[in-house]
Amino acid sequence: MVLKYGSLFLVLLLTCYSFNHFYRNRERFPITLKSMISLLVGVSSATISFLIMLTTNYNVLLSIIFNLLLVILFLVLSKKLFNNGITGMLASLLGAFVGTVIGYMTFISSISVVIVDILFIVFIYLLLFFVDRKLVSNSNQKNKNKRNHAKTSNSTVILTSILVIFVIIFTVNMDKVNVGVIGQPQKQAAKQDDQNDLQYATIHVTPSGLSPRNTIFKPATMTKIIVDVDPDAGGNARLASTDLGINIPLKTGKNILLLNNPLKGEYTISLEPSKSVGKLVVK
Repeated sequence: MVLKYGSLFLVLLLTCYSFNHFYRNRERFPITLKSMISLLVGVSSATISFLIMLTTNYNVLLSIIFNLLLVILFLVLSKKLFNNGITGMLASLLGAFVGTVIGYMTFISSISVVIVDILFIVFIYLLLFFVDRKLVSNSNQKNKNKRNHAKTSNSTVILTSILVIFVIIFTVNMDKVNVGVIGQPQKQAAKQDDQNDLQYATIHVTPSGLSPRNTIFKPATMTKIIVDVDPDAGGNARLASTDLGINIPLKTGKNILLLNNPLKGEYTISLEPSKSVGKLVVK
């Protein structure tokens, strides 16, 4: 949780620093500046929306509320500081939309958050590096208002078109958007406890569902399954399996399930009420 909040703070801090840097040099390259602002707003919105989705544990409604506030904030900043309100708003909407969808489909883990942080830091570094190079090369260049207006209009049309295309693609493929599928561990093999003559494995219950989805066991061996329920996974969870004939309530923390010398085969398990499905493979 600390990593998620710290990442949000880091992204906001770098975004504010970049805005301040652009604002202080806004008179020196007005044409390039508006494109850079749109790029900054879009990528920052995508990153923040991604982190918000993971921080709220896939709470879509809460994420949408925060994203709307974020879009309004970028609209005001772009309008007041750079007279680039419409383009900034469209870039923010596009970024928030993409970040929310990808965040919803990403498995919650420290690795996911760290990777996004690193990518955003690299992006800010490259963006500021390009801007500083542009400041040097354009220090004496004069820009015409007509050209500036035309470029802004083109950017608005392009961003609107991209946003509409993304919304259409998302609407058509909505049934394929599943929670926490990107980066989710898919399988594990049970470990052997020679002292107690049994095999054991831990299955985590997260806001994304069962992790990993598939666990491999050896046949004809006493089996211990530890179902570890994350505090953020929600209450009233139940582990059900028609193959095993079980339907047991799960408490937060570790829950123990013992199987007496299971036979070879595949046993489907499901997490209620989330409908997350996994398999116990005995082979």
